[in-house]
Order: sequence, then C-alpha cells, then structure tokens
Amino acid sequence: MDANKMDLPSLDKLKELEKSARVDGSGIEFDSLLGLWKFNSVWKQGSDTEDTISSTLLQVLSANLELKKDTQNPEEEKFTIANAIKFGLLTLIFSGYANLERKQPLLPFSFDCIQIKLASLTILKRSLPAPDQKKRPFFALIAIDPNGKWLSARGKGGGLALWVKDK
Repeated sequence: MDANKMDLPSLDKLKELEKSARVDGSGIEFDSLLGLWKFNSVWKQGSDTEDTISSTLLQVLSANLELKKDTQNPEEEKFTIANAIKFGLLTLIFSGYANLERKQPLLPFSFDCIQIKLASLTILKRSLPAPDQKKRPFFALIAIDPNGKWLSARGKGGGLALWVKDK
C-alpha cells in the first residue's frame, strides 16, 4: 500500500496516542502485529520535525520490519523478528526473536543472526551473541491503525517511528 494514498497520523496525533498508551495501554495485541511493515518515517527524540534525511534513506533502502509467529514455541505468543534493508540486489537482514510485555506494550527483541543476500543467494550468515536480557533493545508500541494499515512505536533510543503495512 502506498503511504501517500492513506491517512497517516500527524506527529501531534502520535504524541497524543503515546500519552494515552502510557496510561491506558495501546490495545495492540499479538495477532495485529503479524506481517511485513515497511518503514515510513522517523522523528528524533525531542524533535518536532521529521528526520527527513533518515526517513528518506530508510525508504530508499526499503527498510522493513517483519513479525511472524514463532513456530518453534507455538503455545507461546512469541515472534520471530527480521529487520532488513536492500541496496539493489543486496539485502542485509538481522533476525531473531521478540515478545510483548506490559500494558503499553513493549516489544523487546534480540537478533541472533545476520545475513547478507545477493538476490536470493545467501552470501554471508553469522550468528550474533545474545544480549543480556535486561539490555535488549525494544519498541514501546504506541498505536496501530484500526484497519492495520500503520504502526507507530518509540525505540529504546527515544526515536519515534512509523511503519505502513505491506500487503
């Protein structure tokens, strides 16, 4: 779906939704997060203007976030997570695991593998060391469009991100 053809929330609306999520929770549930999310825009911590350089670069590199149900542990609500960027035929993929915690909720994750692919051929695949459980990066999930068209979150570093669902 083209982000230009849908109504995306303004930064003010995202901040309003974030305040509400911190107090009352976002209502975001496991199944609503499943899928491929294309990066749309980012705002640095404390900034009221979109970081157009980072946003444009991540859009050009087709940055995306993919969340799937972890089939290794079907009884638990855990995700496999992949974060990828593309440069021509090259794709850089970080993959690992994530889960939901707390009411807002948080989506803590860790990557245990890095891959570089040339088209569909894997040219490098390396394991990554597991981070300390308390030092894992996370997304504080702010809101998801009622129709599942966009997702917003604040990262551990304080930046605010907006993704659109790739259907």
